Amino acid sequence: MDPSHCNHVMDRTVGAIDPRPRSDAWRAAAVPRGARTGNVVAYDVGTSGVKAAITDLTGRVVASRYVSYGLETQPGGQVVQDLDEIMAAIGSATRDLLSMGRVTGTDIVGVGVTGQMFNLVAADARGEPLLPMIHWLDLRTVAQAEALKRVIPPPDQFRIFGSIVTAKDLIPRIIWLRDERPDIWRRTVWLLDCKDAVIMRLTGAAATDYGTGAAFRLLDPGTRAWSAAACSLLDFPPERLPPIGPAPRVAGWLRPDTAGVLGLPKGTPVIVGGGDVLATQVGSGALGVGDAQLSVGTAAYWGITLAEPGMDPSGRVGALAHMDPERWILWLEIATAGGAMAWLVRILDGDGPPDHTAVDRLVRDAIGDETPIFAPWLTGERAPLFDDEVRGAFVGLQLRHGRGHLLRAVMEGVAFQIRWAFDYAVSFGQPVETVRAIGGGALSDVWLQIIADALERPVLMVANGHDAGARGAAENVLVALGVEPDFGFVARGARIIRTVWPDQAGLDRMALRYPAYRDLYEALRPLHADG
Repeated sequence: MDPSHCNHVMDRTVGAIDPRPRSDAWRAAAVPRGARTGNVVAYDVGTSGVKAAITDLTGRVVASRYVSYGLETQPGGQVVQDLDEIMAAIGSATRDLLSMGRVTGTDIVGVGVTGQMFNLVAADARGEPLLPMIHWLDLRTVAQAEALKRVIPPPDQFRIFGSIVTAKDLIPRIIWLRDERPDIWRRTVWLLDCKDAVIMRLTGAAATDYGTGAAFRLLDPGTRAWSAAACSLLDFPPERLPPIGPAPRVAGWLRPDTAGVLGLPKGTPVIVGGGDVLATQVGSGALGVGDAQLSVGTAAYWGITLAEPGMDPSGRVGALAHMDPERWILWLEIATAGGAMAWLVRILDGDGPPDHTAVDRLVRDAIGDETPIFAPWLTGERAPLFDDEVRGAFVGLQLRHGRGHLLRAVMEGVAFQIRWAFDYAVSFGQPVETVRAIGGGALSDVWLQIIADALERPVLMVANGHDAGARGAAENVLVALGVEPDFGFVARGARIIRTVWPDQAGLDRMALRYPAYRDLYEALRPLHADG
């Protein structure tokens, strides 16, 4: 990798892609615009399982099913998933939905897929994985990210790729595959993220969207195609990247064998869609400029809707293209959120299902000023630290501390990191109008109150937020099929069930503890600087 090649790469960021389609030729036109008969099935392929949902042609979820699957950790920070297990879960969830009798397979007019982002599937020509999927939590590529930094310094990375590249990005994962597994690299035909790997298994077709392409950090912002210059700089054959275009378009049609497993008609159109960040932005109704989505799952992230891609004044991250071709998303991830809570509960209580009511009761009672502070950097941290090597810690432990103090410390530590990422987002210059929250079962009323106190602003809880990803994928199908002319209709489906206002006592507590939390990074960083 010759640093002199950097001079040949365009001096624009990946975040400046224009996602607007050049014509309406990308529409499937399979359903007449305004039609209200038929249904859509959409899949949200997450870290712990798949949510399958059936919606009507207004985007309303009429039935949903969740099927879990495993996540395998291996030495050296490796985290992988089995795509076959994911596909089996999709099949099981679909058959369960259809067995309810509300909708038959012949009622389904389109299929939508969204899923976890920043994974890597090395696939053959048929879309069959040659290795287990390298998961977004995987940290095997710290050495590759550091080597890339020495060859292409961070300011040049931002100029070339639109982002500083960390071990959790796809570029170091592709480098690892090429250099450490040359046998697999030679057989690899497609480099896919999770959502696109699922679509290829369903249809046999390789396809992706502009938002996912931007996450690869290999897009030419002027041509809206994969950047031949960036790929050449990294020695990546661009033809191994899937064909790219807008999210609301047909990727392909259900293959007969896949359709039989799902119980759906062969030839049903499967829509390209976008990753979970994009889909939940739509499903949460955060389409207005300045609307923010806060998703709290295994990780947490901010998605803030922008009219233009903007520019990071710190020269670190670029915006992603929205599924709505008129909008952009400022995406900032907090690497470990609900995952930190699940980790602690597992240590304290074993492997059984967590008792969230008991957790909330313990946290409510543990509000003393001497509660320890928790740094939730269990797998490194993204925004705003962008540090793969920093690790978590409890600070200020005393003999009198019990389970409740540790649980509260985790909730507060994640809330502080959410606030820190929000402070970073504000520097982009886009005022945030509303904060809409979605999340899994761990995002309780108590935790939501702590987050509102840390942010010093109200947080709007979206009804059925656990369905937001699948709902956004289904709503994208409706646009792709021409049922709706654009994404303006989605706000009607994102009902707000309550607004959590900051509490004065909580505000006072957070104001005292947040500066101490911010100081932890500089104190802990030297302990892990050498891995």
